[in-house]
Amino acid sequence: MQLEQSLEAIGTKYFYPILSKIFHPINNILGPIYQPYATIAAMLFFVGTMLWVGFILKQSYVNEGRPNKSLWTDLRIWTVVSMLPHVFIYWYFR
Repeated sequence: MQLEQSLEAIGTKYFYPILSKIFHPINNILGPIYQPYATIAAMLFFVGTMLWVGFILKQSYVNEGRPNKSLWTDLRIWTVVSMLPHVFIYWYFR
């Protein structure tokens, strides 16, 4: 518990003055947006990116310079796999 408090004190002392100047204006702009709309937009962004990489981009472009042509080295599959946890987290905490 004391470690948490000391880390929080360090973060507040050194990082808050810098980061608050960046994030307070962003929070003020995004604050009025209805939260379910923001969640839907984020999920559509992730799903749209997965569809774009999986179906629209050429396989030769995505996998350029890939020496091994096995299915497990296809970056399109790994893009989808790596983005699915984000979609599940957004869906769970909506």
